[in-house]
Amino acid sequence: MRRDTTPDVFRRQMAAIAARSIPERMEEWAELNRAMSRMEGDAIKRRHPEYTDRQVFLAMVKRRYGDELAARAWPDSLDVEP
Repeated sequence: MRRDTTPDVFRRQMAAIAARSIPERMEEWAELNRAMSRMEGDAIKRRHPEYTDRQVFLAMVKRRYGDELAARAWPDSLDVEP
């Protein structure tokens, strides 16, 4: 538990999550993942404004899976820096 959250607030937050259905929880999880992916892409674009969408994708792949795996699956990933 984070120190900036009181035990009471933490318990209420966990109860609210537990009260949701599994499909609702999965949709929230999926939306959080989509948001993180957008933020990751935006950060790469800020560092490399010249990158095409493909290069942004490849930079994301390298950050997530490492250079070796990215190069095996997408040989053109060698041309980009995350």
